[in-house]
Amino acid sequence: MRRLVSAAVCAVLLSGLAAGSLFAAKPTKFVIDISDPEFIAGGEEQLSEDCGFAIDLEASGHIIVHQFDGHARLIEIDNYRMFQTLSANGKTVVVRPDAGPDIVWVGRDGAVYLAITGRPITGSGVIGRTVINLDTGELVSSNGNDVGDFIAALCTALAAD
Repeated sequence: MRRLVSAAVCAVLLSGLAAGSLFAAKPTKFVIDISDPEFIAGGEEQLSEDCGFAIDLEASGHIIVHQFDGHARLIEIDNYRMFQTLSANGKTVVVRPDAGPDIVWVGRDGAVYLAITGRPITGSGVIGRTVINLDTGELVSSNGNDVGDFIAALCTALAAD
């Protein structure tokens, strides 16, 4: 009898957890327009600082941000699709497309993690999936095609001869 009561209690608890996740609040969602002049100006400023010379950026696409307030572990999912053309010193580099979801979550250890997927232009150089512990800055894992540091390669490709 004790087993039946324990099983019934577990079943009720599990169904309550499932119902709770079914009725959880929807995420906050907003879209960042990559072609927005303010976004492009910020990108040009950062890339020009990274490379040490002026870089012109043309970009189109979007980032759809989903923020999960009140979720136990999931914090944010950023779905993006971007097309970029970068120019300097009479040279041009085209990045098409830069796409994929990035995910931010709280790990079982309580640390916050970021999984970067796709072709990141953030410097990791991995076309695939890279996981970073945001609390420590530590690289946790990197899987995919490592094509080298994107920013360094971009600066080299656009540098004056």
